[in-house]
Amino acid sequence: MRIKINPTRMELLKLKKRIVVAKRGHKLLKDKEEQLLIEFRKLIKVVKKERERFENEFIEFCKKVLILRGQMDEKKWISFLKVPGLNIKYKVEKRRIFNIIMEEINVEMSGKFVFNYFSSPYQNLLIKDGLKILEFLFIIYEIENKLISFAEEIERTRRRVNALEYILIPNIENSIKYIQIKLDEYERASLTTLKHLKLIKEI
Repeated sequence: MRIKINPTRMELLKLKKRIVVAKRGHKLLKDKEEQLLIEFRKLIKVVKKERERFENEFIEFCKKVLILRGQMDEKKWISFLKVPGLNIKYKVEKRRIFNIIMEEINVEMSGKFVFNYFSSPYQNLLIKDGLKILEFLFIIYEIENKLISFAEEIERTRRRVNALEYILIPNIENSIKYIQIKLDEYERASLTTLKHLKLIKEI
């Protein structure tokens, strides 16, 4: 397939400039894709390691909670769940890495956790463990969101690379060949006409 264009020398020059730009753009996008893949693979390792760590800690925390729940009646349990003096807020901000928009979470804990001396030390430590799990959960969300953003950007970049490599550049090359063939035909036709005119003049 070629681009529909008039076979003139001016258009030929334009296409030659255009293919230089297209090939340069293709190389830049290819380099970007390779760099993104390197960072993506690194991030996969981080996500896998952190998720495994989180899951192990969360399972242990759930076991402790279930043991404690089994030792309390409903009223004491509801009272235990109300942690006094703590207010947890989070804010999602966007920033760019490799020109990719990433979400960054800032967690704010207003107030201060105070040990309840009427509760057992085990209960107080469990609350502190729960807060650590919550903070860890936000971290997991952030790095997994980065992974998704990188994957989406890699897909977009790959589509652009493929469009240049398999559609635009071949189309321009075919158009250049077509114009060159046409210009050669015009030149041969002109030479033939000149020869005929020369022969007529000689006669």
